[in-house]
Amino acid sequence: MKKAVIILGHGSRGGGNDPTLKRIAEELQRSAAEVIIEYAFLQYAQPSADAALDRCITQGAKKIVIIPFFMQAGGHVTRDIPAFLDKARSRHPECDIRSTNYVGAHPLMTQIVMDLVDKAK
Repeated sequence: MKKAVIILGHGSRGGGNDPTLKRIAEELQRSAAEVIIEYAFLQYAQPSADAALDRCITQGAKKIVIIPFFMQAGGHVTRDIPAFLDKARSRHPECDIRSTNYVGAHPLMTQIVMDLVDKAK
């Protein structure tokens, strides 16, 4: 079963933070060549979540994992992403579409913060 990952971020009005998701997606793609890696935004920036999902399906993905690239469980995490998943699943019942927890909830987040502190100049 061909697998895909979509890193789903907020998107910024000015676009200043958007290249981060693209960079992470490119790095992941280099280390996981057999997995389709896409990035998308919920608002203000492109590609949209729907466009990224369609690209995954066009490339033959049958299992798609959404990674909510958010630090907190605000409205996008608790409301908008579940609504997107419901819509995606109804549009593509042949695919296994699921989501991970949001990035900020990951247990390694404390280690990441400590690493940043250790490297602070």
